[in-house]
Amino acid sequence: MTPHDDNARDDTQAQYRFLVINLCRIGGAIMLVIGLAVIARQAFGLPIAAGYVLFLIGMFSFLLVPVFLAKKWKSKPQP
Repeated sequence: MTPHDDNARDDTQAQYRFLVINLCRIGGAIMLVIGLAVIARQAFGLPIAAGYVLFLIGMFSFLLVPVFLAKKWKSKPQP
């Protein structure tokens, strides 16, 4: 393979990783909103305990998962 192919592959991989990190954040934000709706108004016919669980999972997914993924996928510095 040529260096150009390696650069293209690295760029594509970085784009996919960026997409996954942002999808984790969006999914977490959606779970947060649904959890708050369930806690506040018992929306969707779910018990309040399910709202708290959704809220906590959403908070974890929104705040911590992207940080862990970014650290795991961080590229090593080039000499």
